[in-house]
Amino acid sequence: MRHSSIILAITCLFLLICVPIKADELPANSPLVRAIDAVIEQQHISADVPGLALCVIQPGHWTFKKGYGLANIAQQIPITQHTLLEIASVSKTFTATAILTLHERGKLSIHDDIRKFIPELPDYRPGHPIHIADLLHHVSGIPSYLSFENVPSANQDFWINADYVKAFGTQLQEHPLDFQTGQKYEYNNTNYLLLAVIVERVSRQFFGAFMREHIFHPAGMKNTFVYERPDAVPKGLPKNCHCAIGYEKGKKNTWRETWGTRPDRQETMLTVGDGAIWTNLEDMAHWDAALRHHKLLKPETMQLALTPSKTRDDKTNNYGLGWSIYPGENGKLNGFGHDGSWGGFNTSYYRYVAANRTTIVLSNRGGFDTDKFWYALNNAIEKHSPENKK
Repeated sequence: MRHSSIILAITCLFLLICVPIKADELPANSPLVRAIDAVIEQQHISADVPGLALCVIQPGHWTFKKGYGLANIAQQIPITQHTLLEIASVSKTFTATAILTLHERGKLSIHDDIRKFIPELPDYRPGHPIHIADLLHHVSGIPSYLSFENVPSANQDFWINADYVKAFGTQLQEHPLDFQTGQKYEYNNTNYLLLAVIVERVSRQFFGAFMREHIFHPAGMKNTFVYERPDAVPKGLPKNCHCAIGYEKGKKNTWRETWGTRPDRQETMLTVGDGAIWTNLEDMAHWDAALRHHKLLKPETMQLALTPSKTRDDKTNNYGLGWSIYPGENGKLNGFGHDGSWGGFNTSYYRYVAANRTTIVLSNRGGFDTDKFWYALNNAIEKHSPENKK
């Protein structure tokens, strides 16, 4: 594999942004804010329907953080930059960071056999171990846990990761490997559920506790949490940090609730690692800064995370260690990030490398097309960005 051009681009980017630079909030009446508001209006997001929280960071120039629409329709609670939303599969970038943190500390290696930590898993192909890196790259071939049926629960009314770990052994006949490990790339939530189990067993902490101590707090994410149990919403959250409800379009163009935390809703699927992180714009801006300033991972580890994998079908897959990678012309890195969708929540974190700009979208309206929205938003930014007017 030849990834020298991509790694060189990443290295140059990190060298340019290794020193923290303050960026000012855009004035509410600025041309760019008005342009962004117009893009939101074009998405038919008004003050009385589910909406989104949007953050755009242009380091050294400006930041934009604003909420649109409602976090909770019944209670008429608006979305703000403090509203907590489920970020769905964007959580995978955090899970991967946790694994890479343990890798850096020598607590595990991404080349370890996963059965070293989860011996209950079947030995699917004796003599051909599945490695942690295979989970990270989505090339393991392990079947989707979401397709399992009649999984016993250790709790009365909800399921957690441990319940599904046991099910892999008992349902081996019904759910063998989908394909030989490393044969191809196939995105699968199971990979990151198992990574969360590995984090717990290596650290001897619950996944949420490890993330809070070693990822969230070091990054400055004070109000972010993992919804791994019904009582997992932290006590003493600031009054403005309401947990949003996820919505899907129902009949007659109405919105119906589909996901949320207690006391608003009582969910039964509380698996983590592949999702289940709740956060807000304030904390996601801190996450972006932590990545830029190497607070969590060494530059060389981040370079590794942003390197594509190559499978036995001779395809280069633009998914690194927890990150979707977007190559540009001549092999250069155009951007990286992750999308997520679950229970009416649609989320996106995207670092546009060429422009050195980050866009974060946290939405609670099911079916919202974050990709289409990003292109419209980016066009507005390119046209109205303050630094382009100088």
